[in-house]
Amino acid sequence: MADPKVLQIIPASGWNALFEDEDSVPVVCFALVQDVDEDGNATTAVRPMACIDDVIELCDEYDSYLGVARDDSDEYDEEDEEEDDEEE
Repeated sequence: MADPKVLQIIPASGWNALFEDEDSVPVVCFALVQDVDEDGNATTAVRPMACIDDVIELCDEYDSYLGVARDDSDEYDEEDEEEDDEEE
């Protein structure tokens, strides 16, 4: 199978990637990624990316990847996001 192709990225403020073997890692962005299988069929998916070993990589390419979760820190305020949505 060919390497995945990143089509678009968006910032991921307030999200962490969870792994079995370590603490959570802040997600840098979510990427719209296209994969092409052996038969030439293309699929797209939104996948998280994080800085792992000093390189920004797709989190789900690691066997120990569990998923993503919202950051509980004070940096992210859900009320601020709701206010931003109302202004649009």
